[in-house]
Amino acid sequence: MDPNQTIWDFGDYRAFIKAVLDDWKLTRKHFSLRWFADRAGFSSHSFVGLVIAGKRNLGPDGAEKVARIFKLKGPPLDYFRTLVRHNQAETAQEREETLEAMKKASASRDAKKLGREHWRYYDRWETPVVRELAAWTKDGLESSRLGEMFVPPLKADRIRESLDLLVELGLLRQEGERWIVDDAIVSAAELPGQVLREARTQYLLRAIEAAERLAPTERHASWSVLATSRKSLEEIFHLLDEARQRCLAEAVSDPEVDGVYVVSLQAFPVARIPRESRRRPG
Repeated sequence: MDPNQTIWDFGDYRAFIKAVLDDWKLTRKHFSLRWFADRAGFSSHSFVGLVIAGKRNLGPDGAEKVARIFKLKGPPLDYFRTLVRHNQAETAQEREETLEAMKKASASRDAKKLGREHWRYYDRWETPVVRELAAWTKDGLESSRLGEMFVPPLKADRIRESLDLLVELGLLRQEGERWIVDDAIVSAAELPGQVLREARTQYLLRAIEAAERLAPTERHASWSVLATSRKSLEEIFHLLDEARQRCLAEAVSDPEVDGVYVVSLQAFPVARIPRESRRRPG
């Protein structure tokens, strides 16, 4: 059982934890609640059993401990955190808010996985943008109108080439006088690294252009220079990935779209300190 896959089947976090632990009892030779409590970092070996029985609640720190040992990440992690809050909500308002957050987390999970036949989707930076515009505008069948919506505008022939490619790849289809996108989200997780590196480079160039051309009120840019360890860097990577997933969930659940945006998060080394040169605390 993969907790990242099965979490979506549960509306009760206690039942979810029990199902995972029951599976581990059958598939892990040395598993016990004592082993789980030790690995998760709970001081009481009976605590998890009391939570499952409904005799104890799981606080934010406890939820993080369970999520960590279950290796939850991305939308499943968001869903689990919110599910815990929802099940333990004390007011109607909190129940409504957490239910809405759970819907957003669920909305971002059904991404279409792109395969070898979809590599060309990232050949030109404008193709994913054309797909979003075509799906959200009444003027999608007019290449010239779509081109005029770009910042800055693009020629109609480039738009038409992207539309033809999207139809060929099965990522866009025409229905009457409009375009239809069957999969709101596509995942590039299974594409070769070289394909993704070239795509990222194209969007980084667009970011440079935007910084030079657009007013601060039309864009967002923030950055920090950090001195940190590899261990902390891994956590930073995790936080950035969570932020991207949350942005995705927020966008998917938005019923009123007025533009297409590129949201980009990066973290990379600009200097390395040799072990013998590192300053120790104190």
